[in-house]
Amino acid sequence: MPRRFCLAATLSLLMVSVVCGETVSWKLTGSEINGSAGSAADDFGGTPWKFLRTTNSKGPVASRTWIRDGKYVPLEQLSARMFDLPLAGAIFQTKPTSKAPFVAGVQDSYTIDCTFKKGEVMLAPGPDHAVVLAWRSPVDGQLSMKGMFNNRQSCCGVNSQVNWYVERGPAPNANGFKPKTLAKGVSNLEVEKGISPFEFNDLVVREGDYFYFIVDAKADGTGSPHHGDGTAFEVTITIKGAKLPPPPTFEKDIAPILASYCHDCHGKDTKEAGLDLRTASAMVYGGESGSALRPGDIDQSYLWAMIQSGEMPPEDSEPLSEKSKSLIRRWIASGAPSNEDLSKIEPRKFVTDKDREHWAFQLPRRQTLPTIEANDLANSPIDVLLLKRLEDKGLTFSRKASKRALIRRLFFDLVGLPPTQDEIEAFITDESPNAYERLVDRLLASPNYGERWGRHWMDTVGYVDVRLYDGDATTIYPNEGMWRYRDYIIQSFNADNPYDLFIREQLAGDEMVDWRNAKDWTPEIMEKVVATGYLRNIEDHTSEAQYGIGRRYEMMFDLMSMVSTSLLGMTFECARCHNHKFDPITQRDYYSLLSYFETSYNAHNWLKPQQRWIPDVGPIARAEIDRHNTEVDGNVKSLNAKIAELQKAGDKADKQQIEKLKADAVRLQSTKRSYGKIQALFNVDNPPVSRVFRRGDCHKLGIPVAHRVPEVLMVTRRTGTPARPNETNSGRAGVPVLREVGSEADRTSQAGSLRHGRRLELARWITSRENPITARVIMNRLWMHHFGKPIVATPGNFGRQGAKPTHPEILGWLALEFQDHDWSLKHVHRLVLTSRAYQQSSRRPQGESRAEQLDPDNQLLWRQNLRRLESEIIRDSILAVSGRLDRNSFGPPVSVSKPVSGLSMVETNGGGHNRRSVYVFARRVYPLKFMEIFDSPIMAVNCTRRMNSTNVLQSFAQLNSNFVVGASRDAAQRISQDNEKPVAFVDAAYRTIIGRGPSQDEQAACLEFLVEQAAAYRGEAQPNELAFADLCHMLLCTNEFLYIE
Repeated sequence: MPRRFCLAATLSLLMVSVVCGETVSWKLTGSEINGSAGSAADDFGGTPWKFLRTTNSKGPVASRTWIRDGKYVPLEQLSARMFDLPLAGAIFQTKPTSKAPFVAGVQDSYTIDCTFKKGEVMLAPGPDHAVVLAWRSPVDGQLSMKGMFNNRQSCCGVNSQVNWYVERGPAPNANGFKPKTLAKGVSNLEVEKGISPFEFNDLVVREGDYFYFIVDAKADGTGSPHHGDGTAFEVTITIKGAKLPPPPTFEKDIAPILASYCHDCHGKDTKEAGLDLRTASAMVYGGESGSALRPGDIDQSYLWAMIQSGEMPPEDSEPLSEKSKSLIRRWIASGAPSNEDLSKIEPRKFVTDKDREHWAFQLPRRQTLPTIEANDLANSPIDVLLLKRLEDKGLTFSRKASKRALIRRLFFDLVGLPPTQDEIEAFITDESPNAYERLVDRLLASPNYGERWGRHWMDTVGYVDVRLYDGDATTIYPNEGMWRYRDYIIQSFNADNPYDLFIREQLAGDEMVDWRNAKDWTPEIMEKVVATGYLRNIEDHTSEAQYGIGRRYEMMFDLMSMVSTSLLGMTFECARCHNHKFDPITQRDYYSLLSYFETSYNAHNWLKPQQRWIPDVGPIARAEIDRHNTEVDGNVKSLNAKIAELQKAGDKADKQQIEKLKADAVRLQSTKRSYGKIQALFNVDNPPVSRVFRRGDCHKLGIPVAHRVPEVLMVTRRTGTPARPNETNSGRAGVPVLREVGSEADRTSQAGSLRHGRRLELARWITSRENPITARVIMNRLWMHHFGKPIVATPGNFGRQGAKPTHPEILGWLALEFQDHDWSLKHVHRLVLTSRAYQQSSRRPQGESRAEQLDPDNQLLWRQNLRRLESEIIRDSILAVSGRLDRNSFGPPVSVSKPVSGLSMVETNGGGHNRRSVYVFARRVYPLKFMEIFDSPIMAVNCTRRMNSTNVLQSFAQLNSNFVVGASRDAAQRISQDNEKPVAFVDAAYRTIIGRGPSQDEQAACLEFLVEQAAAYRGEAQPNELAFADLCHMLLCTNEFLYIE
């Protein structure tokens, strides 16, 4: 990158330019070598730096003049990551395997023999060719040059030096030339002593003169070639008295080029992608991909990005000449001179006022409640808003459900277990006016509440206990310690932790506490580090070295999908490859949002999934455990040595003493301590420069982007004035960067927790009241789980392609109420559960009612919805009524079987097999087969709304499953202990399993059934007991057991 020394306007970070400049300087840095081109350009539009190699590998080794013969050719292959190291640049060969030589920019610091720092340039020879970096002078003048070679990485540990040369000559050509050697030397494998400097002054140069910097392929002076010796290289070139050409202008130099190559697609008659290239102002305005021209800024000019990548002109068109490319680049870098005043041109807005009119992109506002006729039916504003819509249609609420139906509904909704017979009778006989409210409060305080609502959240985030691909039924790759995140979820729901804090902890808990420097871990540190397991649920294929950068970004793209749908109710997937076709989300928005996670998921400094864990004890406890285990190992080693010494005596050895010593060794070994794993996300060093990927391909790097949220979500305040971000992204007009929001509570302990803080910044914005979506999204889910249908039928898509809300005013009111009451979910539960709407009967009226005619899908909620239990709750309820339910909470998951058939079941030999389903080992592709049949989701990424199917397999599972058959026998045995007579048994079985007594007809039919079954089992040891089990089995198969009325 050149620098002119003269008073002038600043055009870029490393260049100050005016036409009259006399001194120009170039300095190549690793940041300019990113794997997108086989050369490095300067701000004059030229590409003075060329990445080359030798062509001849024959001749006497001693002289090695054949290496410096001028017959150099370009390194044609480009790579964004070489040899699985953070090196990007031009290389001799990438397929089938990578092969040096190469010229690379170091994208992130790393150490093998010595350390390479981010931003440095690396030159590496190959087994057959030297690496050649060339610089072509674009001007006449007097040249000074200063630089160094420093060998820092030895290939395979067999070499410790490189030979280097600085030479001068004409352009490379097939005939070659004899160069003039200006300097040469040897650099040994050391950082300080191995530095080989060079310096020249006052050399007269002409435009087109070449200087070559060569690292030898056979540096050790033998006939044995080697490759991959990494040599750090620095050089600064300064030319005094340079006479620089005036910058190009649009009308004279650029317009003719664009007219010849571009106007057929981007001209008067056709404007593909909305882009017009006929004027400079039209380019500043831009098209569907944004502004095509940023005067003075090559990196942010989309026009240049497309030209440099070879995508413009298209492949089937005549390519631009190097001269034309040079003119365009120089014109942009010089500020895009034209007859138009480009400073007055506003770039095209991607977010228009019309875009912001979409209901989800507007902040919710409190509204005056409407007047209704049936005030006596309204327990809360929820009822008022629902009744207003119903009354507009001439409708009203259905009758209130029976107390028996209400207690079952509350139990299943809040704790996911059926009420006992005693609990039902106690509620029915309680005639106090607040009996219902007290029951709501009791269930919200139950530890089972967190298990029930934690399971909902686990769907939303795609919780699994595996870390790798789960496509093989017989193989499980457990994500050890992931269960701690599951326990964190349950405990957070039970504690009613504010939802905004809950989100911040999951997105950035590690950035909220100084866990790295803590001498020991407090409960707060443990909780916040465990919470980041939220970001570790994504399927990660990168456990082996052969899974390269593409797989890493696939994992990060899935992470984006999970975060966006779970927290923001938006699908950003389309914007990976192009601007979103339906929502005002640009490709820049997508990669700007992805940038928040690149401090932890750094594709160029990657941690494999098995490396992303930290101990579940603090440094002091861990040091004590390690000290103790080292001491035990030493003592065991001493005992084994004594045993070996005694055994030398052969038959005369004291066998009794040997056995005693062996027993002592076993006893000592058993005293060793251990610590577990926390699957957490944490920051790593040197986040990369984030860039747009052209067509979503991580190997096609586009313009750089800063971390920021999508512009459409930076909405107006409640005052009606636009939110004013406190800064812009690198001067880019109209693109807001986040300002500080959030409470002091999550800022105070950040000092020393690894740097960056990007994810915490994102978390604060997501939970800010200036975000229009977050509160609505979780309120929509809460409503869905209480009414069976969400207000927005697409919980993971609040965009324009998602479903329209049935009651947007209720969703907005709930969101504000939620925020105003410290983001308390339990507060909103109480509001919803005590509403008259929730307490309606789900029974349809006899005959076809007016309500069914006007609203057959019950969108207006004129009755409660009949709902089937989810798969986990079916299993848990079967365990509960059978008396087998193990209510122990937390800890490692219950093991599951791994049959070839994929019909997995809970392992019964490991203990805990009757625990609640939330504690069963969660696989991504193979859930328990019984639960899969009842729509337990397969977690490709996450599940924002479960299917609710009805199929014949469900009936077969209920009738034939060993689990259900065994539970039926256990239930019968339990019930018959106090109800031996058939009449008493039938009554108790009904009350235990479906929560009510039988009718007279049901009683008579069941008694007849018992007689028939006992007769069928005549000859068996216990025919009556088997008949009792069959009756329980029949009741477990009823809709009344499976559905919430």
